[in-house]
Amino acid sequence: MKLRPWSIPVALVVLAAALAAWLMLSRVDAPARKAAREPASAPHAPSVRGAAPPRTAAEPKLESRPGRTTLSAAARTGHDDDIVGPGPDDPHEPGMHPHPITAEHLRIQAENQLIQKLNDAMAVRDVRAMRALLGEYEKLDPRDIEATQAGYAVIADCVESPGEASLAAARDFYATQRHSALRRFVRRICFENGN
Repeated sequence: MKLRPWSIPVALVVLAAALAAWLMLSRVDAPARKAAREPASAPHAPSVRGAAPPRTAAEPKLESRPGRTTLSAAARTGHDDDIVGPGPDDPHEPGMHPHPITAEHLRIQAENQLIQKLNDAMAVRDVRAMRALLGEYEKLDPRDIEATQAGYAVIADCVESPGEASLAAARDFYATQRHSALRRFVRRICFENGN
């Protein structure tokens, strides 16, 4: 009997397909076989030493409030129920904060939101909105250590009144505020747009 040149590759493909089908079927049947071997009355024990046991009905339930989930009043242990406590056994449920939200956190959030509004106004070249937002920014951060307000003011000047004065201020900002993320916007708006 003479073998045809294509018969060996065809046989290998058929064998590989049969092996793949057998592996897939054995994986599908594995949970059913495992369940058949385990006694029905045996409770499920944690598989990792020290792992927490599954919740029971006697454990505290979670209350849902818009935007967060907290422990019920009966489960409070002396900690603020929205903040994860410092102890290893303190509750750590979804929606709880890892640290208290302080006035500084709220100030940073307000500053980030204000910067986003300034970026939106800058994108559409709305100088009036930028000036109004810079007034708010000055009240929020009068020291302006990062020179963020100065950078937005330079950009607003370049958009509002392009010329030598605004270009000189832009060059000065670009040269001295090397840490500022606004340098690229100063370059694009003041230098590259024909100012």
